[in-house]
Amino acid sequence: MPTNANWQETDEKGVFSRPVGENETFIKLIGDTGLPLNREHWAINSTATIVPTGSLASADLAAHFRRAWAHLRFQHPSLAAEAAPGDDKRFIYTVPADGTALDGWLSKTFSVATSTSSSADVILDFHPTPYAKLVYIPRSGELLGHTAHWRSDGIGAVLLLDALLAIASSSLELTDPAALAWGTEITRLAPAVEYAAAMPEKPTPELKERAGSFVGTFSQAVGAIGIPYLGDTGTLPAGTRSTAPVLSQEVTEQIVAACKARDVTVTAAAHASVAGANYALADAAAKDKHYTSTVRFSLRQHLLEPYSTPAFAAGLYTTGWMKHEYRKGITPEFLESHREYAAQLTALIRNMPQGGGEQPPSDVDISSLGIAEKLIRRSYGTSETGFEVKAISIGVEILNQQAVTFVWTFRGQLHLSAVYNESFHSADQMSLFVHTVKTQLLEGLGIHDS
Repeated sequence: MPTNANWQETDEKGVFSRPVGENETFIKLIGDTGLPLNREHWAINSTATIVPTGSLASADLAAHFRRAWAHLRFQHPSLAAEAAPGDDKRFIYTVPADGTALDGWLSKTFSVATSTSSSADVILDFHPTPYAKLVYIPRSGELLGHTAHWRSDGIGAVLLLDALLAIASSSLELTDPAALAWGTEITRLAPAVEYAAAMPEKPTPELKERAGSFVGTFSQAVGAIGIPYLGDTGTLPAGTRSTAPVLSQEVTEQIVAACKARDVTVTAAAHASVAGANYALADAAAKDKHYTSTVRFSLRQHLLEPYSTPAFAAGLYTTGWMKHEYRKGITPEFLESHREYAAQLTALIRNMPQGGGEQPPSDVDISSLGIAEKLIRRSYGTSETGFEVKAISIGVEILNQQAVTFVWTFRGQLHLSAVYNESFHSADQMSLFVHTVKTQLLEGLGIHDS
């Protein structure tokens, strides 16, 4: 049977496998640091807050979303890809043999949180799982997606919510998922980014040297500024929390206009404000330190067709490195050397000394989705059968003293969401941090928020 990319059927019928890519290896290594605590660092959480319209308003939405989730797996089978047991260098995917097998997967990956009030309560209790998960929360009207970071990225996670809602709004009575043409979905399994971008397989001495120079930029993180944190090096992480002020449409419009007038992006202005907030909240003794940040870039627009399209949302196609000037974006030289870059980063992390007297980094970084409507719509279907999307969110599991401010606009409003671990930062501290970001952003752009 023909397969997509480098997925190949194994000796076991219906089981397909491919090597883990270098970028996936690096991200998985980071995520797996939490496994001894039954947690997963950098696992992605994405939500859409929905309101059903027309006939869906009185439908059994739990059953409807369960069926839609199975359809989404058929469209994006990598949602069910997993690390091969006992082999950390391969991913596997198993075609459901029958309806019973599909129901078994659904029982493990879809749930309804009837007793919780919001996704925040569910996120606190997430633990590592072989597959991606979907949780429906009736009280808040939220759909919560959860996946290991090696399976997708922030953009991909929101694109998957978009695809799910498109399916769920297409019909009040979705086809029985067991009747889908299982086995044909393997042509849609996502490849590693190295394959999808046709990166050179064998690094030349020049590529090795270039990749090493990119990896070397991470030395700038040593001795960088951070904000105070609770506990010490022996303190174990607890749950992941977030605090997320939303700016009004009026203020957001002023921010966009002010950024255009200064020829900067909203992300760049927010980034400067995050850096400023790090300095504002740092201890007095740390205020003379430098600030570093790993800015994330999507590689999706650099991939070959069809991997550059939303059809491959369930793939890890993002990167990041440290550079003084980010506006130039991804260069052909960086892309060409990215396979070796990721391999050297992995070696760096694996050989990093454990413990020691150094203070752990406690900076607050930034990750921006940009305009969310480029990834997910405000409404789906029709007024007779459809959904309104009132809000979206994106975040990751955090298991250390660092935090991340996620930035996006949706329905004309700017969102600033600080995600952190409650063992190391209090809700009051992180609320102050993100409001300091807001204040610095407005003051820096000359905007007065009444």
